[in-house]
Amino acid sequence: MTRRWAEAAAVALVLAGGCVSYDPAGPAVPDVTGTYTTTIALAVSNEFETRNDTLTAALVLRDTGNRGIFTGTYGIAPDDSGPVEGSMAPDGSLIVGVFGPPPKPVAGMASLRQRYPWCDWTLLGMPPVRGSLRGDTLHASVQGSVPCYYQVNGTTQSVYTTFGFAMTGTR
Repeated sequence: MTRRWAEAAAVALVLAGGCVSYDPAGPAVPDVTGTYTTTIALAVSNEFETRNDTLTAALVLRDTGNRGIFTGTYGIAPDDSGPVEGSMAPDGSLIVGVFGPPPKPVAGMASLRQRYPWCDWTLLGMPPVRGSLRGDTLHASVQGSVPCYYQVNGTTQSVYTTFGFAMTGTR
């Protein structure tokens, strides 16, 4: 074997090994694709009231082909629907960045605005909606705050209100 042939073989071996071990798309993530029968729990609480409401929704999600990114829609009868978008990690944890129309995740949901019209959902403050996919069960939740307005002794008062959103769905 000539020295030149041995060098070429060594270079080919290194290049072949590099191609096999490098995956530019990253590690695989769980497939979120499916239709989820979902229960959404809403909670608002302040010095004047504490309310807990439950909604039934259909959540239709699909993997976009870009590992970890998913998109879809939610539907709540009779007339509330909107987009859903998020990202998932290899361990099944997820972040939902879009749930309903703008201005923010969750804040644009018609069902939310209809149930609590005295709250200013454009001012909803909350961190990202986080959750997980375990087998065929998807769960996500978030806590935040929103100003709600009440008539007290003839004047309108803005009241700090805590808000909770949690959803669990199975496909």
